[in-house]
Amino acid sequence: MMRSVIALAAACGIAAAAPVRAAEPGQTVINSNYGSLTVSMILQTLFGARFDGSDLDRDASGTVNDLDDTFANNHYDFQLQRARIILKGNLLSPNLTYAFQGDATNPEFVLDAKMSYVIPEGEGISTAITVGRTLPPFTLILPRLVSRLEAINYPLYLFNAPTGDRRQPFSPANNTGRMVGLFLTQKLTPVFQLDLGVFNGFQRNPDLTRLTFSNFADENDPKDFFARAQVKPLEGLLFAADFWAGFPASLASDGNFFAVAADDHTLENDSNYFAVFEAEFTMIEGLKIMGEFAYRHSTVRTLDTGTGTRSEATTDGLGGWFHVGYLFKDLLGAGADFEFIARLDYWDGDIDNDDNDTLRLTVGPHFFLEGLHSQIRLNYLFNASQSALTPADDAFDDLRHELWLQAVVEI
Repeated sequence: MMRSVIALAAACGIAAAAPVRAAEPGQTVINSNYGSLTVSMILQTLFGARFDGSDLDRDASGTVNDLDDTFANNHYDFQLQRARIILKGNLLSPNLTYAFQGDATNPEFVLDAKMSYVIPEGEGISTAITVGRTLPPFTLILPRLVSRLEAINYPLYLFNAPTGDRRQPFSPANNTGRMVGLFLTQKLTPVFQLDLGVFNGFQRNPDLTRLTFSNFADENDPKDFFARAQVKPLEGLLFAADFWAGFPASLASDGNFFAVAADDHTLENDSNYFAVFEAEFTMIEGLKIMGEFAYRHSTVRTLDTGTGTRSEATTDGLGGWFHVGYLFKDLLGAGADFEFIARLDYWDGDIDNDDNDTLRLTVGPHFFLEGLHSQIRLNYLFNASQSALTPADDAFDDLRHELWLQAVVEI
């Protein structure tokens, strides 16, 4: 008991003697002999309204009525969208950093847990090695905090592609894009950066309803790989190209994993490839223009459990988005900004299928009451999709209207 009391007193003394750095507004910083700790929080609440604007006989009853409403009994709802805590800092060396992010709305809670070491090699030149679970710097969108997204929603090709057939290299919902693995970032010159990564990749857990997802562990030997090359020829001008190769385990027709074939291992895994090209223009103060074009090639392998016959099917998809936004500084008062954004999305998950294209227009005002620390966002979404219910034409006749009001607090 005496040893415990002495140890506790010593620990309290060390903690009291630890230097505390002055916190910046909106941040709590704790320094100790073992580095520093910054505590941040992101809270996002959402109100949504949805309306079916099409006249499709969805239930094939021969009559279009309220039963054909896509959003029947789900027109309005309130959501606690995200409730996140972020712990980050450095150890003894400022070049050795760590970060943890958890979300109380996520069943797994843990989102990010990573460590990074930066090796300076000259002015504007460095190599950073990151291990753990995090968002790889893939595309313009994935590396961003959810409070820094350009709109409330993610682009179609990032969100709809993975949830469409559940075999994509991105995880859905709150875990979009998070991976466990090794990442390398090389700033080869002040204007050119190369990112490389190898990680477990997208996982699909076939337990229960076979709709749960995880990528903390791996389910097969093949890994996912990504590469990104980024160039900034001028301040406020960025071009980049990304490539992703994913190899999730194949699923049999009944949802189970394939057994490993002793004579042929090639049909054990699906394959998914993404190539993305992007550009961003912010050279004019307040104006932001950005966009991406994406191509996907996917191979899905299945097994007929009755005959034992294996087969495969390939699909090619195209997608992209274009965003324009203008920020009016101090329009609402000192430190209170107003922004108006517009984004056009397109996604065709199978270019050989004439009835699966989707267009979406997102427009709306964003109010920054205290910069990024306090935000109110109002987005109107107009979705227009081709419908398999009308195969005789290629019209975008599946119409949906959505209105989203989001409140954001970041400290």
